[in-house]
Amino acid sequence: MKKNFLLITGGTGGHVIPAKNFANYLSIKNINCTIITDKRGYKYFDNYSGKIYVISSSNLNENIILKIFGIFQILLGLIQSFIIIFLLKPSHSISFGSYASFSPMLSCMVFKPFYKIKLYIHEQNSIIGRTNKFFLNFTNKLFLNFDIKSKINSKFKDKTFVVGSPENSLKKNFYISNKNSESKFTIFISGGSQGSEFVSNFATNLIKIIDNEKIIKAKFIFQCSKNLIKKQEEKLKNIKSPIILKDFFINIDEILANANLAICRAGAGTIVDLINFKLPSILIPLPSSKDNHQFLNAKILAKHDLAVIVDQNNYDLDRAKRHIYETYSNAKKLESMSKKFDMIQVKNSNTLIYKLIINEN
Repeated sequence: MKKNFLLITGGTGGHVIPAKNFANYLSIKNINCTIITDKRGYKYFDNYSGKIYVISSSNLNENIILKIFGIFQILLGLIQSFIIIFLLKPSHSISFGSYASFSPMLSCMVFKPFYKIKLYIHEQNSIIGRTNKFFLNFTNKLFLNFDIKSKINSKFKDKTFVVGSPENSLKKNFYISNKNSESKFTIFISGGSQGSEFVSNFATNLIKIIDNEKIIKAKFIFQCSKNLIKKQEEKLKNIKSPIILKDFFINIDEILANANLAICRAGAGTIVDLINFKLPSILIPLPSSKDNHQFLNAKILAKHDLAVIVDQNNYDLDRAKRHIYETYSNAKKLESMSKKFDMIQVKNSNTLIYKLIINEN
């Protein structure tokens, strides 16, 4: 039977970008691949040339009126998914989580006995998401970004594999400089794929303290949402330290490769980037993340002393500042960090996932 892959994703970049990366990997191998996503997820598929279907979805997190509307959105998404999968006849289907994956995965289950669809799940976070958890009993294999097998029910252990997060196969040229050079100490600030006013305000206040104390010489590369740019520019207008402030950076990999420290949220994609680029960090988990998964993601780095976690409800600028100063001046700690990053890094995720799927046939 001809391989016909269906990748299901949606919502935030943490769910969508790994799916897009794996889709591009399959395309390079000339394997037919189709994407099902929602409106939120579609914006991340800017460089994917394959077939994409956009369905209706809802997370049902709003007030009662919007919840009713959300139920209709889910039902519409289910009908759309049913028709797409009926016509597509996928041989392999992989869910990358989010509420948008529920309807397509349910439709795949309906057609599984007729089309012999093999179902897989990729979990990016340090806790199994609710949608992925719902379908665990019906999947052939569970792929994990992080080694959380100890948290998985023992009946799923034999079909659980730690594979990391699918990487971007279209670009591999990193511009690594001397990260330990104090004269070029660069701090990268980002509010995540959805932007964050809290992270932006926290970082702005931190920049003011660092600039005023003049203990270190730092350069700041600051990504914040477009609607906050003018507000942050006004707050930072008297800062003497070099600052680049934009809502989007096209050369994000070059920035991460040359940065010395990051201040950011703790989405799964962010954690993977920090590991791959060996970047110490100040992590501010999103308090409203489902099942507190961003905090659990952050602990993966914090337990190795590769990051400090700042509670959004506890505005601890002093702790963040101390971590920056220590990272700046402690060469032995930086060397130790580099070795610890190597210990938790997972490489060649695309190839590993593909082999685990194909070897099952």
